[in-house]
Amino acid sequence: MPRSAKTAAFWRGVLDILPLLIVVAPFATLFGVLAMEAGLSVVEVTGFSVLVFAGASQLAALQLILDNAPLIVVITASLTINLGMAMYSASLATHLGAAPLWQRVLIAYFNVDQTFALGVAK
Repeated sequence: MPRSAKTAAFWRGVLDILPLLIVVAPFATLFGVLAMEAGLSVVEVTGFSVLVFAGASQLAALQLILDNAPLIVVITASLTINLGMAMYSASLATHLGAAPLWQRVLIAYFNVDQTFALGVAK
């Protein structure tokens, strides 16, 4: 694919996903407030959001932490909730197989319900 077509496809994707920000921004704010009220610092909340990308996993892990659950329970619950994201990534593998590893990792990291649905629809 010529570079100009790749650039156009990229920007088309950016525009297609912009409506997701209507949901992401309030959720991020809500999670940040809940995590701060739970006693996490700004650095911990930021790290939490980087390491635990899925919203449902963030909320489940935060609740388990507040309930003083053992770390293995927190990690297992988060990984279990995120298994759906692994299935999404696996189903996209046939479309992304030729992409460099760094691109596949980046796509897998940012792959959520909405982006998966949009990707499959396109």
